[in-house]
Amino acid sequence: MILRILVCRTSRSWRPANVRSVSCDRKITLKHLCKYLNVNESKAEYLLLKNPSLKNLDSLRIENVIDVLYRLGFHREVLLKQPALCSILPVTLNFRYKVLQECGIDNVSSSHLLSYLTTMKQKTIGELKDSKLIPSIVNVENRLASYMTQWPTSLTTLVHGDVNKMTLSELRLKIIQRYLELILDISPNEFERGLQTYPTIKHRPLQTINKTLNILQGQIVMNNEKIKSNFYLLHMDPENLENILYNLRSIAGIDIKEIIRRYPKLAIRNCSTLVEIKTILEQYGIGDEAQKRCFEIYTLSPSTIKERLEKTKNIPEFNTFYNHPRFLKMIHYNTKASKRLIDLYNTNKKCLSLNILSGSSTHYKVYERAQGDRLGKGKDLLFCISQSLGNLYSTNDIGRIIKRHPFWQYIPLVHVKYVHKQLCSEFTAHDIYENCTILLYPWNKIRQVINSLNTKSFTGSDTLFNDLLDIEMLNKSQKLSLITYILEKNHYFSGNGVWSEEKQTR
Repeated sequence: MILRILVCRTSRSWRPANVRSVSCDRKITLKHLCKYLNVNESKAEYLLLKNPSLKNLDSLRIENVIDVLYRLGFHREVLLKQPALCSILPVTLNFRYKVLQECGIDNVSSSHLLSYLTTMKQKTIGELKDSKLIPSIVNVENRLASYMTQWPTSLTTLVHGDVNKMTLSELRLKIIQRYLELILDISPNEFERGLQTYPTIKHRPLQTINKTLNILQGQIVMNNEKIKSNFYLLHMDPENLENILYNLRSIAGIDIKEIIRRYPKLAIRNCSTLVEIKTILEQYGIGDEAQKRCFEIYTLSPSTIKERLEKTKNIPEFNTFYNHPRFLKMIHYNTKASKRLIDLYNTNKKCLSLNILSGSSTHYKVYERAQGDRLGKGKDLLFCISQSLGNLYSTNDIGRIIKRHPFWQYIPLVHVKYVHKQLCSEFTAHDIYENCTILLYPWNKIRQVINSLNTKSFTGSDTLFNDLLDIEMLNKSQKLSLITYILEKNHYFSGNGVWSEEKQTR
């Protein structure tokens, strides 16, 4: 009895969280319908009841559908009578309208848009003419072919067989295939594979495909093999591609046409998205050289790029490479780089190069399995020091000095950068350059020696410096040389002074 009472009370008072969420979403959808369809709440409720799929639509989707229908010549009342149109993507509505017009249906109605697949795939052209949907005098084959502008003049036959026994979808595919065979030298097998991978090409207007090919071949000068190997190019929006060519012009000083030839995926990105990414990279101080080496960065979303750039500020191992020409590779492969960083630190490997973090898996596995902790060729270390010194000295000049140290390739870049940051508050770039091997030593050891020099508080055998040297007579560069000397003196100048106390001497 008590259990029954508890169950009854619980059932009356408890409501699942998802019920509250659904109720909230419903109110938001009602608000959007009222706003964009200019109806009262009761009418919006009725529309939602008849078409439950509307509850998943946001305000932007509804607004875009209305905008497309207005541009196609429909009025708001059409959505009130057939709100199911809202469940179709705006770009799909636009393409359906154009395809139906190309096929000879002059007065395309909202019902035609909703029954598009039935019209295209389930009725023959003869049946469509009998039902007066397509005028009997229209030669559908010639009409469709007229939207493709590069037919050879010697061509006599496009399609074999009785056209009236074909569906519109079948006829369109035959014309598209024949056109691509002539223009791109595409084989039947290549065409079939392309359609299986990118089936939406079947529903692209012929004039859109034709315009896209004209831009790719005429303006961008992309060769046929490149287009065939990137078959998705045939279903992109040519107007968007024109906007890219006009608004971007170039990225990192390289013509956008050349970039698209090298990276065709950029051609299908929204123009406004590419412009936004370019602006973000400029705001974060990413130079032309870095962009030239990683145009793939433009395939990511702007929010992802911004989030990853912010993330690098808080990860010293990533921030070290911020001005590196290949820095964007690490942003592009950030998930992989982050995982590698964690895995390597877990195995006590801290001498990380940019190539190790974002390079090929083969190269990474070799490094991961190798004994010890080593930077490899050390190019990133030399670059890091050169950058820290304001690019006043070349990596070759820095290399000639720092390579004198036997363990120059065994020091993590983050340590080198940290030591430079501490030293540059007191010493000039030239002072540090002349003694750049000091950047390899732990800062706590350097600081200890600096404090001893400043206070003349040497102990043990080092008290000799108090008697023989007047520290104040030394210039800054000489002072750094002395610090390096003191750091190595107890190690018999073997180079082992670079190791911290807890690390074994090598």
